[in-house]
Amino acid sequence: MVGKDTLNELDGLLDDVARGRRRLDSIHDAKLREAVRTALRIHQTGAAAPDDYARLRMRARVLSRLDPKGPSFLDNAWIALDMLSRPAPYIVRGIALSALLVVVGMGATVAAADTLPDDLLYPVKLASEQVRLALATAPDDRASVEISIAEHRLSEAERLAVSGRTSDALVASAMYSQHVASAAAELVPSEASGVALQLESTFTNQRDRAGVLADTLSTNAQSAPAAQILATIAKPSVAPGVTIAERVAVTAAGVAEDLASVAEKDADAVATVTPRTNVPTSTARATNTPRSTSGAAVRTEAPRSTTDSKKANQVLQTVRKAADEAKVAADKVKSHK
Repeated sequence: MVGKDTLNELDGLLDDVARGRRRLDSIHDAKLREAVRTALRIHQTGAAAPDDYARLRMRARVLSRLDPKGPSFLDNAWIALDMLSRPAPYIVRGIALSALLVVVGMGATVAAADTLPDDLLYPVKLASEQVRLALATAPDDRASVEISIAEHRLSEAERLAVSGRTSDALVASAMYSQHVASAAAELVPSEASGVALQLESTFTNQRDRAGVLADTLSTNAQSAPAAQILATIAKPSVAPGVTIAERVAVTAAGVAEDLASVAEKDADAVATVTPRTNVPTSTARATNTPRSTSGAAVRTEAPRSTTDSKKANQVLQTVRKAADEAKVAADKVKSHK
């Protein structure tokens, strides 16, 4: 073990040799001489200080690890509420509240993008589409919005068909055809635009996609009715026409009319089912019909066939309206020859 005296002697020898007051070979103790030699060698061969470029790189690397984390949605909400709670002119509060409502509205719109009918945010999705249509003033812009809405309806129809919601898939398919025809009608003044070519190509690809999915769903008995709806979209060949808008509009109107025929058949099929009537009070006394605490016979639940008939009629009205509007759009295109 090295004692304190030895360390003090080593420090003194090292200082003397380093300052030139003593030669290294004059140290008689071999261990001390080797220790001093090693210390001097380490001092002479020590690493040089980093240059300016190396220091800049190290500084950039350190600072890159210190980037502050952005505020979360909850942090922003608390900041907004704190601003509203402070004394401020009404105009400042109004601006802050409007900004908060815009942020919330944008978040709801994004969340509603993938919703389906009967979902809570589905009306928000439809409202945002109407806002986009209202803001589009040029024919090409309105046609592009109609194409986007048509894609939404077709995507909904496909998802509904896969999940077995045949009636909802029928409505979405009819609305898809209507928006395609409306897009073509918007392109009448600018037939030579690139949007017309985009519409024709998109319409062809969408019908092919619907046909492929229809073939897949037709192999399952449960999804076969929904497969027929998608097959109705893909089945008709493109109608003849002089312009792109005319070909697309007439074909889409024909698809919508075929879908309306499907809805009529479904409504007629449901209407042929004889609904059960409510059991009369006299009959209830003679049978084991349940009674309420007041002694009156309990009315039976509304028959399922009545509910189905009502929904089938609602579907028929919606699909028929879409077919009529698609026909109006197709007639508009044909009248501008």
